[in-house]
Amino acid sequence: MSETAVYLVPSDPYWQPDQAANSRAVALAEELCPDALGDIEADQGDAPVFINGGGLESVSCPRCGAQLDFHGWWMARMDEAYRDSSVPSLAVKVPCCGTETTLNDLVYNVPSGFARFRLRVWSPNRRFLNDEDLTRIAHALGHPVRQIWPLI
Repeated sequence: MSETAVYLVPSDPYWQPDQAANSRAVALAEELCPDALGDIEADQGDAPVFINGGGLESVSCPRCGAQLDFHGWWMARMDEAYRDSSVPSLAVKVPCCGTETTLNDLVYNVPSGFARFRLRVWSPNRRFLNDEDLTRIAHALGHPVRQIWPLI
């Protein structure tokens, strides 16, 4: 049996909460996932890291909706983002319509994204958090969040 986790990450990949907000969010995650079989932890890094949702296999343009070359264009942009710096530049120009956007704002076939701050619930023993739960976590942190369910 594989282990599961849910990551709750800020919508802005560079944003980080202060310690009080961090503590409020962890306490609320414990309330929302009372039957979690694993730890509930928050961590922060110096640079955003990519957290891919389980089953990630395609990416699309946020403006025109065109599917982007996942194994070619997207992977090359990921390599470039981390090549020359410990803090990646997520800025990209999509080939389909020339829109300037970020790797974080592309449309992934499953929720995925970048984050410096990650609130992680190991084996939450429930399915997706609903919109009300996400709003409560966002309020506790002081910033909008998205949830990502990776394959572990």
